[in-house]
Amino acid sequence: MTLDTMEMCGGDMSVTAIETLCCRDDAFGHSSQLDQLFLEAMRENYLLQWERQPFVRWLGERAGFGPDQLQEYADIFRIPPLFVGTMKQHPFNTVPESEIVLTLTSSGTAGQKTRTFMDRASLARLERLSRAVFKAAGYQSDIPAHLFIFNYDPSHAADVGTAWSAEQKAALTPALSKQWTILWDEQKQAFDFDPRRWAEALLAVPPDQPVRLIGFPAFIYRCVLELCNLNPAFRVHPQSFVICGGGWKNHQGEVLTHRDFAGFLERSIGLPAKNVRDIFGMAEHGIPYAACAEGRHHLPVYGRLAVVDPLSLRPLALGEEGLLQLLTPFNTAQSNLSVLATDLAVLADNCPCGLAGSYIASIRRGGVRKYKGCAIAAQEILNRAGGQS
Repeated sequence: MTLDTMEMCGGDMSVTAIETLCCRDDAFGHSSQLDQLFLEAMRENYLLQWERQPFVRWLGERAGFGPDQLQEYADIFRIPPLFVGTMKQHPFNTVPESEIVLTLTSSGTAGQKTRTFMDRASLARLERLSRAVFKAAGYQSDIPAHLFIFNYDPSHAADVGTAWSAEQKAALTPALSKQWTILWDEQKQAFDFDPRRWAEALLAVPPDQPVRLIGFPAFIYRCVLELCNLNPAFRVHPQSFVICGGGWKNHQGEVLTHRDFAGFLERSIGLPAKNVRDIFGMAEHGIPYAACAEGRHHLPVYGRLAVVDPLSLRPLALGEEGLLQLLTPFNTAQSNLSVLATDLAVLADNCPCGLAGSYIASIRRGGVRKYKGCAIAAQEILNRAGGQS
């Protein structure tokens, strides 16, 4: 779905700073001036949410913090966040249902689901800023490639967040062909994955044409293992590229680091490790955090992250681990301008890749309950396909 972003950038005067921020092309151009613009955009969004969403107002009044207290950049981290678990129970919409143009869910098959709602303007902002992030991070290419998307076929999963985002990533290069690999099985009434079928399809790609592998790392890993069994000498075109997202596990459900995965692909099929990238994101937040060639997820100008103390919610210093708080003003249709996740993270700066600003140094699941989102549901499909021994 592509919207007229020029119309969006014309700007509703009530959200001028939000429009200005989301129309910027310098996705990683951090500066004090941009921090000030982000503050103004957050103030616009918070005022809108305060007026339209009673729970946001209640949280603010309980904490003694309202829109008029957003005076300095550091104040944005004082906005009382919505907990991700709460967002799985209530939509927190701020526009009439008739104005919602896209609804995405966070789960592929079952489990607790987060629903993300966007009106026309919010969706246009997200599409534009996402393209700016991917371009600035080096994901865009004019070289045609064969696309293998290791995600849910959108003809049966159009409202699944990871399927929608995979479609956006697929648009970053001209497609010689495009195939979705997690397909709906009418007989089973479930999604299914056939690693041998897709290994054979990869082997059929001419050696002078690059491929792009997009989606869940575990499925890519399983497919490449099958490919190596069929033809250990096979090598992809050196301009081939990988864009991962949705959980870092191998085919056996074991934790897989970016470095290990990139090394595996380079050794197995000759795909350069520097071309293996990843995107961190949450349905409840929406902003993509793209990994550089070093495998580090950088913070773009459209969103901010804070690591906070689990009890006091006090922001912690770089290098300290705490709960992840995510902030963005782009979505005016839903109250997700400040979200508290169950993830435990560490932030750092001065990445060797040269991109300005902070990046996510590490992230892991916290809490005692395992929320069943897209990656966990997908792992079950892989298990049925024989991914586990």
